[in-house]
Amino acid sequence: MCKLKSIIAATLVAAAGLSSVAFDSAAYDVTKPENSGEAFVRMRGDTSGADVIADWHTTVFIVEPGKRAVAVMRLDGFNVGRASKNADGSYQWLSREVAYYRDLKTGKILDKWENPLTGKINDVIQVINDPVNSVFGRPGGSLPWRVKGDDVFMTIDVPLAYPNSLLPADFPEESTGPMYFATESFMFFSRQSDFANPKLTSVPTTYSWARTGPWLPWMKMGTRPGYVLYTGQGKKLKNAAELDPVVREYTEKNHPDFMFAPKAFVAPNETSWTYYRKLSGKKVTNPVVGGKDAPVAASQK
Repeated sequence: MCKLKSIIAATLVAAAGLSSVAFDSAAYDVTKPENSGEAFVRMRGDTSGADVIADWHTTVFIVEPGKRAVAVMRLDGFNVGRASKNADGSYQWLSREVAYYRDLKTGKILDKWENPLTGKINDVIQVINDPVNSVFGRPGGSLPWRVKGDDVFMTIDVPLAYPNSLLPADFPEESTGPMYFATESFMFFSRQSDFANPKLTSVPTTYSWARTGPWLPWMKMGTRPGYVLYTGQGKKLKNAAELDPVVREYTEKNHPDFMFAPKAFVAPNETSWTYYRKLSGKKVTNPVVGGKDAPVAASQK
């Protein structure tokens, strides 16, 4: 009986100890300029410099003017990145990402796709973007944080407009015009209590992603009116074991370098458009314009 009492007493003491280390959420305000940049890095990456994997699971729609959007495939993938602190207090984000177009029903990774608008069979070019780099956490910067109780939200809208790497004269079937236009919207979700814990250099985060963009080059629809709509969600993962098994195994077999973040900065960023141009082997004179055309590469603008 005495032994049982000792065990109970020890348990109560341990419980009391745990409660005593509860963090004061109000003591760390993510909206303050002195915290905002670092908080973004902790949400998106890890201030310790460790590799961080964030995945996404997306439905892809094709949209024609005056018609209802039609779901045609999935796009599932992940970004792996690493943040290293710069001398000015910001963080250099080094990352790469892969994503695979998959059958809506079976989940099979597609190598060919029957285009419902043209009736043709297209060779599918997967998303193989390396690098996807940025700068995060600029000191004193302002970010659109919203805090409701213990819930922390952030929406980042990224309108994109820059010269198309695939010009109509060189790529008449693949190019939608001399300019590239797209818009991406990210909504991140974290917990204030996690930010308040100084031991967490990376806070658990989930997010949603939506994008409107031009026809993909490999769809070969040129300047045909319409666009592609993507909607999905993702999560910062604890490790690669949490990845979708199909995505992980395909990457380990075909793109093993993408299981790890890059170690050195290179430029420009890769996109599906620059990657297609590279694969084409065509010698063209217009400059390659690197951008961001896949999820979870959102940076402070």
